Amino acid sequence: MKILNICLAILLLALPLSATKYAGEIFAVSPGVISTAMGGTGLTYSDSYAAAWWNPALLGLKPAPGLELMRSEHFEGLLNQNQLSIVLPTASPTAIIINHLSIDDVKLTRLENPNAPISNDNRPIVWKTVSNQDFIVYGAIARQYSSRLYYGFAPKLAYRSLATHSGFAFGADMGVLWQYNEKGRIGANLRDFFSTQILWKDGENEVVSPSMDVEAGYEIAPLAGIPIHIAVRSEMHAENRSATVEMGAISADFHAGIAVQPIPALRVLGGYDVDTFTAGLAVTHKRFGLNYAFRNNSPDGLGFSQRISATYKW
Repeated sequence: MKILNICLAILLLALPLSATKYAGEIFAVSPGVISTAMGGTGLTYSDSYAAAWWNPALLGLKPAPGLELMRSEHFEGLLNQNQLSIVLPTASPTAIIINHLSIDDVKLTRLENPNAPISNDNRPIVWKTVSNQDFIVYGAIARQYSSRLYYGFAPKLAYRSLATHSGFAFGADMGVLWQYNEKGRIGANLRDFFSTQILWKDGENEVVSPSMDVEAGYEIAPLAGIPIHIAVRSEMHAENRSATVEMGAISADFHAGIAVQPIPALRVLGGYDVDTFTAGLAVTHKRFGLNYAFRNNSPDGLGFSQRISATYKW
């Protein structure tokens, strides 16, 4: 708990006055399928090849090496995502995640005569169609601090190409995991803990405010020994966001998830993600796996999202 308190103190003290609101959304689009199907929880659940993004300290539990290839369509195809997650078979727990985000067919407009004011005879026209591309690479390592405490570090690097602008971003996340008994865990991830920078080629730059995720997870087996993992996560920001709970500059949204494994080869997943429900399945056969997640329409009207991935275990 001392480490968790330190992380919260860093969140409050490291906030730069020049931070750009929502600048960190490029890093907020999560990889993987399992955690999405579980309502956006994942800081205490290690059975996913993208777990290192949610909490790099989970690598301290030494998950089996393997990889996941994912394809996702957010908001009924508005945002496309491709992702590769690899847990490496190294002596020290290590993972690499490559995330690609794209918005295609973005129409840029201008006046027929740019030197004249807008009018019925000088209307906006589409003069160019472009795509927005984000390429993000995460690395993650973890160490065991004590018999029940793990910590992890995840540096990240991104390249952004947005219409006529491009730039680079770099930063890092820091996670902890406390296994307080055989069934219960508490995880925390301090994202962008030293204020991630986005440097544009035209000389401008944006600063990403640190944010804090905290999650409690518990394993139960109430029905014929069927394992069930339940989790509740709080996602906290300090940049005056609209959220479920708002306390001055601090805001918080909540997530809940469940994974039920009736047979070893099948997991049934579900959850509640801030304002809508999620569901999914994870099926395995020998070394191979297939995962699917669905996020229902939310009140923002942007539509539903779907994810599908294939996994291979070494």
